[in-house]
Amino acid sequence: MAKREAEQKQIEQTVVQSVSAANEPRTTLSLSLTVSDKKALKMMAAEKGTTIAAIIHGWIEEHNEKGVV
Repeated sequence: MAKREAEQKQIEQTVVQSVSAANEPRTTLSLSLTVSDKKALKMMAAEKGTTIAAIIHGWIEEHNEKGVV
């Protein structure tokens, strides 16, 4: 039961992030990563049912001290 609730909470957070991010203009970023880092990001995204872009966006929101995002 607790696992299902945690999964539901994660889904809800992903949807909220997607909706708020969808209202902003998008741009393309070229980023050089190691092959293992890229695989790790893809696995994280797959496990969370989201995208690499959403993971990076979440990291920026979490670490942005100036509140620019």
